[in-house]
Amino acid sequence: MSQVTLTGERLDDDHALFGPDLARHRAAYLRAIKVAKQRENGRTLDLGCGNGYGSAEIADAVGHVVALDRITPDAQHRRDGLHYVRADLAGVPLSAQSFDLVVSFQVIEHLEDPTVYIRAIADALRSDGTALITTPNILMSDGVNPFHIHEYESSELCQLLEQHFEEVEMLGVGMSASAARYQEDRLARIRRIMRLDPFGLRNRLPRKLVDWLFAQFSIVVRRGIQKGQGLPDLSVDDFPIGPANEKCLDLLAVCRKPRSAPTTG
Repeated sequence: MSQVTLTGERLDDDHALFGPDLARHRAAYLRAIKVAKQRENGRTLDLGCGNGYGSAEIADAVGHVVALDRITPDAQHRRDGLHYVRADLAGVPLSAQSFDLVVSFQVIEHLEDPTVYIRAIADALRSDGTALITTPNILMSDGVNPFHIHEYESSELCQLLEQHFEEVEMLGVGMSASAARYQEDRLARIRRIMRLDPFGLRNRLPRKLVDWLFAQFSIVVRRGIQKGQGLPDLSVDDFPIGPANEKCLDLLAVCRKPRSAPTTG
């Protein structure tokens, strides 16, 4: 069982209602596995691993994974060759240039100032390594997640990452027809709920209450889909990765050749 309360934002792979969302995010992890397999005996860092489901998939495929988050991973996601570190992203306890692959999925949108976070990724990466970073595409976002401080368009994210990497390739997580129908239904239900608060009074509520309401409505929305057209049986194949565009669900940045940290003084 998950060791954190359901938030509606952090994925819980024990919760059947979130199966389509899990498939969407597993697409990025499968891309990470392909990259990791190119480096025999390489080391991977999963920065912001959540309950550890994706870290476990990488470890099952290639081993040699370090996974970091502020929460304790679920017991079923522990593996040989997978070392969990419980720490805050603001003070990442990692050796410089010690990883061949760094993945950090659905993290940067939670940060008011991502500079320290991106710098930590660049510093942890070997000079010939690869970093994979995903975040929701703001052009396709529901725009109501209280945990998201700043969401990005492709060009904005690229410009930010180019300050720390010489090479940045912008890809995107797309949708099959079935996935697109699910996304449209989910957004339509969210809009109907938001029409109940035309003056944005929710923004005046205590933050803990806002977070609790978001979690409850995330379940309401998915149960509504389940009772209506039914939750689709989506797999990673329904979320193909290609060049970034306005219709992709998530942005996936492929970063190489980390720049040296600027000197101060």
